[in-house]
Amino acid sequence: MINNSHNENIMHNITIIFSMHLEIGKCNSNELFSIIENENPEIIFEEFDIDRINDEYYKNGHYKYQNGSTVETFAVMNYLERNKVIYVPVDTYDISYFPTEMYRKISNANEKYDELFKQNILLSSEQGFPYLNSIECCDLLENMHFIELDVISKSNDKKLIEDYKAWQLITENRDNEMLKNIYNYSINHNFNNAIFIIGAEHRKSILDKINEYNSKEKIKISWRSWRIA
Repeated sequence: MINNSHNENIMHNITIIFSMHLEIGKCNSNELFSIIENENPEIIFEEFDIDRINDEYYKNGHYKYQNGSTVETFAVMNYLERNKVIYVPVDTYDISYFPTEMYRKISNANEKYDELFKQNILLSSEQGFPYLNSIECCDLLENMHFIELDVISKSNDKKLIEDYKAWQLITENRDNEMLKNIYNYSINHNFNNAIFIIGAEHRKSILDKINEYNSKEKIKISWRSWRIA
């Protein structure tokens, strides 16, 4: 229910669950479903393109069976079928492509990058969500980011440099867009317990931006990172 006269006594608590879109090993929709079930949220915010909720397959619950459906799609839609909970997709930024070729060039330029990529996949498969929500995962992804910057700084490939800058801008804009949508929703709605499911690669940027948003927005949100109970 929308409440334009916001009640200051209501605490907006949001738990961030970092995920990987690829279903592999212990990083699977059943594990994520169990996490959501344990959190028992009133609201589910998700890194999901808001435009896709108009898709007929989405409306009739079959979207989760489409090619390219993610761990999050399966888990969330299964949860929504069994529970009365408000679902709010917050990724409204227009993305027309994923820079597969850009990442291939970076991987070819530095063997360590490919090793870290494979290690991240392996640990995600072996340990699942406890790993994806760990400092270890954050540090590994940050090391990959440092390699990206190093490769770009030494590259003479103008297209690679331009593609990388463009993708970084898209990522930055998406993170801002998602948080803006969450804060806008929270200003107009009272809730106590929500979750926000987003890819682990967004972790550092999102956590940094949360500090900025909480200092400038009209509403203060109490954020926590998911941990095993």
